[in-house]
Amino acid sequence: MEKILDIIYDILAASWDLYLDVAIFMLFGFFIAGLLYVFFKADQIKRHLGTGKIRPVFLSALFGIPLPLCSCGVVPVAASLKKQGANSGAALSFMIATPESGVDSIAVSWAMLDPVMTVIRPVAGFITAVSTGIAQNFFGSEAPDKKKADLIKEPGG
Repeated sequence: MEKILDIIYDILAASWDLYLDVAIFMLFGFFIAGLLYVFFKADQIKRHLGTGKIRPVFLSALFGIPLPLCSCGVVPVAASLKKQGANSGAALSFMIATPESGVDSIAVSWAMLDPVMTVIRPVAGFITAVSTGIAQNFFGSEAPDKKKADLIKEPGG
């Protein structure tokens, strides 16, 4: 029984350490999302990222490339963009392009790989982000599924 408690304690301790490692990146993402909310009005974001199926995807990927956000910090920023009127493909494109091609990941690529791979990696990330965003806009649904919405409803509501 003591062995099982030790294993459970080790799992909880490792989970807490992981949470502490990720927390700073999540806070940075919330900070960037707050800046977007303050400096970019919803009508601006909706005008540039909310209408059309291809142009907003390119713009959001280009906007996301230089931001130094990791995959943890990009989630609140993309949610903020979506809440302010960006279409699903643009938000998805931003979520893929940003952590793949941030300045920090390019620096790591330069340190660990050759210069050719340092250039190919962000280009491949951009192509992947744009392809996924366009596919979402053409083949995905913008409205939530009725069955999923029923699952999310509060009991008795």
